[in-house]
Amino acid sequence: MVVEEMSITVGVDGSVEALTAAHWAAKEAELRRLPLRVILAMNEPVAGHSDYVFPPPVLEAARQVNRTRLDHAASVIRDLHPDLDVRTDLEFTDPRRALVDASARTALTVIGSRGRGRLVEVLVGAVALHVIAHAHSPVAVVPATDLSGNGLHRPVLLGVDGGASGAAAMGYAFEEASLRGSRLLAVLVLDDTEPWPADEGRPPRRTDLDGALTLLAGQLAPWQEKYPQVPVEQVVRRGRPAPALLECLRRGPDADRPGLAVVGSRGHSGLGGLLLGSTSQHLIARSPVPVVVVRPEGRERSW
Repeated sequence: MVVEEMSITVGVDGSVEALTAAHWAAKEAELRRLPLRVILAMNEPVAGHSDYVFPPPVLEAARQVNRTRLDHAASVIRDLHPDLDVRTDLEFTDPRRALVDASARTALTVIGSRGRGRLVEVLVGAVALHVIAHAHSPVAVVPATDLSGNGLHRPVLLGVDGGASGAAAMGYAFEEASLRGSRLLAVLVLDDTEPWPADEGRPPRRTDLDGALTLLAGQLAPWQEKYPQVPVEQVVRRGRPAPALLECLRRGPDADRPGLAVVGSRGHSGLGGLLLGSTSQHLIARSPVPVVVVRPEGRERSW
């Protein structure tokens, strides 16, 4: 099914972190020649469901503050991207609900990874986790300090798993690499659920490696046939999924490091439990570049 009137959607709230996400979303919209939809949502008390209802002047003042924040974000984006079609929406509802509802009409939902605490849950943020779990589109989480640059020509990292969401993520990652004119770094992690004291710090055993490479090559083959112009590097690691993927994001010279990571929302092998579990939260919270989470029921893309 092809969804009409697609756009890239980004949520803002007046913070610097949200502006970073909006700038990244604008570049993605330019890459795809799609409009950018900037949403700012605010909660308001519902009559009859609260013991206290704010006086109309207070509500109007709050609305005006948020209109100003939204206009400022749009103005900054238009200044930096003068040829981009930028549209704005101020909504009076929970930000999580607004972004999830909007995701039904967007090609990609973009949000910032906020939070300043040490706990991973705090680093990711409640809005990000909720949107990842419920959005109808792929969701990109942009770190507060985005080190991806413009992302063009830098590798796209794909976290490979064997589930339905893994297949959807593969398709997304190959298309992203094609759009950027970059190579794909496909990483399969052999998850160590049991300790390996004798092998600690060593590469996967030969038998494990051969079987994993065969599995990985078989999963990638249909997509390589569809996207023959995309160079693919296949990597197998043993360890915990999130740390192994983060290591791949941080190794090597800056120009050779991935500018984007793509993972499935839930997996059955190396990335098992990636949606709301510790792996996804750890990866998104600590990635130096944007992470796109792709759900298995993701729609066909319209560009």
